[in-house]
This record gives sequence, structure tokens and C-alpha cells, in this order.
Amino acid sequence: MSDTKPTSPTWKVILHWIGITLLVSLLAGVALLFFMPSDWLRNIINKTGSAALGREFAIEGDINIDWDWTTPSVSVHKLRIANLPESKNPNMVAIDEIDFQIRIWKLLKAELNLPKLKFIKPKIILEEFSATKKNWDFPTGDKSPEDRSDFPVIGALSIDAGKLTYRDHPKKLAVKLDIDTALGSELESKKDMYKLSGQGILQDQPFSLQATGGSISTLRNTEKPYPLTFDLKMGSTRIDMEGTISDPAQMSGMNAQLNLQGNNLADLFYLTQIPLPPTPPYKISGRLQKQKEIWEFQKFKGQVGDSDLSGDLSYDTKREPGFVKANLVSQLLQLDDLAGFIGATPSKGTLSPEQKAQAEREKSNPRLLPDVPIDLTRLRATDMETRFKGKKITGTKFPFTDLDIGFNLKEGVLRLDPFNFGIATGTISGSLILDGQQDVPQVQSDLILKRLSLKQFFTDPKFESLAAGYFGGQFKIKGNGRSLAEVLATSNGRIILLMSGGKISLLIVEAAGLDLGQATPLLLGEDKSTDIRCVIGDFKDENGLLTSEIFVFDTTDSKLNGKAQINLKDETIDAKVEAHPKDFSIGSARTPITVTGQLKKPTIGLDPKELAARVASAAVLGAFLTPVAAIIPFIELGLGEDSDCKGLIDQARKHAEAQPGVDKPKQQKNQEKTRNIPKP
Repeated sequence: MSDTKPTSPTWKVILHWIGITLLVSLLAGVALLFFMPSDWLRNIINKTGSAALGREFAIEGDINIDWDWTTPSVSVHKLRIANLPESKNPNMVAIDEIDFQIRIWKLLKAELNLPKLKFIKPKIILEEFSATKKNWDFPTGDKSPEDRSDFPVIGALSIDAGKLTYRDHPKKLAVKLDIDTALGSELESKKDMYKLSGQGILQDQPFSLQATGGSISTLRNTEKPYPLTFDLKMGSTRIDMEGTISDPAQMSGMNAQLNLQGNNLADLFYLTQIPLPPTPPYKISGRLQKQKEIWEFQKFKGQVGDSDLSGDLSYDTKREPGFVKANLVSQLLQLDDLAGFIGATPSKGTLSPEQKAQAEREKSNPRLLPDVPIDLTRLRATDMETRFKGKKITGTKFPFTDLDIGFNLKEGVLRLDPFNFGIATGTISGSLILDGQQDVPQVQSDLILKRLSLKQFFTDPKFESLAAGYFGGQFKIKGNGRSLAEVLATSNGRIILLMSGGKISLLIVEAAGLDLGQATPLLLGEDKSTDIRCVIGDFKDENGLLTSEIFVFDTTDSKLNGKAQINLKDETIDAKVEAHPKDFSIGSARTPITVTGQLKKPTIGLDPKELAARVASAAVLGAFLTPVAAIIPFIELGLGEDSDCKGLIDQARKHAEAQPGVDKPKQQKNQEKTRNIPKP
């Protein structure tokens, strides 16, 4: 839907100088027409035309005039207008023959009235070299009609074997079209309509085009809208339109049915300059309207992958850069259809052949994080304000329920605000910023997890006893890179997870501690559950290296503590978890669990070198109570002093007070400080 300001049509320039030719002939006198050589007349016309256009204008063939005092017939052979020196083509216009009748006396009123006009093998090349240099700009200035009635009065226009070439060098657009009139149509309504068809290249992408328009008499009729059709194919993308335009002179008053379909919405960028994300195959239809410089795609509906999509979109092409405003809604959203937003490829559902092949390649890729480059050219092309709501989310192993995201793009900076996901009866909310103004983009996130139900993440019948446990947290990181993988590999920040209350499967706890005496029968029968007292996880992110400063999981049956490092550069993990049971179980392996290897496929095993006693000794307690003491104010603010973490907090405080050189944790009384702390 990109737009261009109307400029002097080449056809009008040609007709203008044809009229001057006849007017000069009239003023020269009838005698000259009959008695002077045609070479003399050609020279006069060529000099006059060249001076007016500031470029060579030449009629190199015969000029034949069948004289009539009111409506003479004229035939001009081999007319051409030179191109700009920058073009590889010497001529902008070259026409084998122009045959026309003209009402001479109308010229005295500055009106071009042609009862008949025929072009034989016209070849026109229109080129745009920059925003200020176009080969159709002449010293005569912009003579575009301001009204439909300002178009030349043409009774019958025919074009035989016409060729039109358009090149926009900055946009890498090249179009070659065949132009013909549809004379002799069986339907009277389509008689004298005009047909355009051809091929072109846009941003190195080949495409084909077919279009039809109403007759020249319809063009001048201000009482009826001008009919037109348009069908474009570019790879898998197809755009077809059928409708009318009330003011063809200003390209305004468009009212048409627009149908879009293809394998990837991102491919529409080549035609519209709108930076849409990669998507699965889509099919969308709606009403296309245009008033002055604003295009509107109204009440559109369709399918993107396995998700429905509807909404309204406007595109203001007068602003620099263009400005898109849209409201989009999906009643049933397949989450995998949004994979392109983070540079990933959808792996299931409705996929294009290219996406299926890419999904297979990604299965064998040892890397987990998407490394598709961020396209800065697209990010800077158009400003945008878009709101997208997914009413219901399906097709994911995580318990997402809905989403509400604002995409605000201005001068290459994309802000996702608001950013709200409904998940597990809770929310993930906050903001994401992608700054694409520099050659290496910067991404920063500040996300809050609030009241996520643990039970929603375990749907297996073995874990039916899981009850109302909730957790929360905060993800606040910043990084630089040309892809999501690079951003995370350079990231800095902090990740905190907290949980208090509820129940968790005893099977999970005992299995994590490899307490075989209790876990084995649970694997064979009904699951049981144990109360959760407190969970604390605090991970520091430095230059892409996530290090656990605190990891404590306290239940009525066991206390687990661990250490972990996750390297986001090489996507590896090195973690160890120890379980310290509060009861005794025959067959306890008393061996820490390790998680090592690649993030995409880690190895879970035992660490036989470090046998752990099943009693929470002072040494073990000290190992994790000291860092807990350091964030007691955060825990108390986030969970409250009366939370189930109180016992662990008291232990940590006493431990800190007994250690020389350790700062004593202070109780927080100002509850106003809890506003920015995630609460489960």
C-alpha cells in the first residue's frame, strides 16, 4: 500500500506537445502546411518541444495531415523524448506511430479535445533515481489534473502493443508491463477497458502483475466511480483487488475488496514497507479504502497458520517514515504461530514447505536459542502503533491463557508495552525494548511473574495431588546483539524466583533426592504430596553467564539447595542439587544430582564424589543460609513477614548474626516498597 504523489503523466506530456504542434501549424497558416517541406515543419516542432522540455524532443518520421477546418486527422511517425544521462536507455519515450483527430478551435481555450487517439507500439520508461530526481520531471512543472474533468477529452483511445517500464532504483523496483485496450469485449460494461500485464523485480523478488481499468470516458465521468482490478503474484504471495476509485486524478476515494494470501506475512514488506514478523501461511480479506494519503484496511478477517486474525489497519504514507496504526484480535491463538516474533520457526500445525524444512534442520541443531538476524532495514522503515490481543491461547505445553501486547515502533526503537501474558491463573507482565537505532541492536526486558499456579504446569495424572501453590519472580536483563542468541550471550541483569505455600508432589521431591525407599513405591501407585514452606531462586547474569547466588527449596520432608551456572554463549549448563531429608529412609542414595551439557539436551546424573549426609548439618545450613540472609528484606517485601518462608528467614537471620563480618539483615517496615517486588 505504498503511495506516491501524483506527477505529470508522460501521456499528458506527449499529448500536450502534440497539441502545440497543431497549434503551431494553425498559426503558421494553411499555406505553409501545403507548400513548405515536411522537414521544415519537423524542425520547428522539434526545436520548440526540446526547448520546453529541457531535453531532446524529436519526430524523426513523417507528419501526415488530412486537413479539416474543424477536426483534422494527424499521423505522426517515430516520436521520441530523450532520457536523463543517468539512464542506460537513451529514450524515455519512443512511439512508432500516433494517429489522432483534434478539434483545433478547442486549443484556443487551452482544452485538448481528441475525438480519436491511437498509439502504435509506444515504449515508455519511467525512472526514479532519488527522491528529487525522476525522469518525468520537466521544467514545465507538475501539470497533474486536480479533478477528473481536467483530463483531456478523448473520444476513443486505443493502444496497440504498448510497453511500459518503471524503475525505482533506491527501492530496487523494476517493472515491465504490456498495455493494450480491450476492444470488442462481449460485455458492454468492459468495452474499451484497459489492460496491463507484465513482470517485474522488487527488492530482488520477481513478480507478475495484471490490471484492468475503465474506459477514458469513464475516467472523465465525475458522477461514477472509476472501476479497476489488480492481481499481483510474487513468489507465494498473491494480492488481488477489485473495486472503484472516486477520484483517479488524486488517487483518492478508493473502495475495493482486497484479498491477501501467501506463505509468510513478512514478505509483504517488499510491497508495503510494513515490518511484519515471519508467520506461517496466511489468507486475509477485507475492505481497502484510501482518502488522500491514508490507506485503510478495514474489518479484515482471515487465518494465519492455525490462528484466526481480524482487525483494522491504517497506513499514513504522507508521514516520513510512514505510520501504521492497527488493532488486531485473535479469538483462538495457536502460540506456535508467534514463533517468528523471536526469530524461531513454527514447528507444528499449518506450515509452508520452507518452514517445514527449517523446522527439520532445527531439530538437528545442537543450539537452542534462535539466531535469526534482526532486520534493521525493516525496523527503521515505518513507524507503528499496534495492539494485539489473543483472547484464548492453545497449542502449547505451557498453561498460557491469553495475551495483550502493544507494539510501538518509532525511529527504529520497538517497545512492547503493555506486555501481558495470562498463564497458570497468573500473569507475566512488564515491558520489552528493542533499540535498533545502532548497527548492533540493544534489547532490555523487565518482566514480572505474578501468582503462577504450580499445579497448572503438571497435567500428568501422577501429579494430581498438587494443590494451590503459587510462585512469582522478576526477569530484568539487558543485552546487545543482532539476534536473540547474541543478545542473551552478552546480557547482564538478574532473575529472581520466589514461592511460598501450597503443596508439591512427594514423588518429585524424593525422586530429586533419589530417596529410593520412598520414591519407588510412589512410581507404582497413587502420588502423595507434601507442604511447600519456601522456595527462593536468585540468579545473577553477567555477560551471558547465569550464576545461582541462592537456590533453596524447603518442604516439610526435605530441604534442597544447589548451585548452577548457565552459559548463554555456548548454551551449556553445570548444576548440582542436594536433598537433605528431614526423616530417614532405607535405601537413600545420599548422592547429589547433577545437570550438565547442552541446554537443548542436558545430561542428568549423580555425583558419586560428593556424598551428602541426610542430616541438615551446621555446615550445610551455613552454605545456603548466608546468601538467604542477604536478601531477607526482598523476601519479606515480596512475600510478607508472615509467609511460609518465615522459618527459613528466622534461621538465616540467626545464622547471619552469629557470623563475624556478615551484615545483619534488617526487618522492613515500609510496605510501600513492595510495589516493584513480584508477589506469588
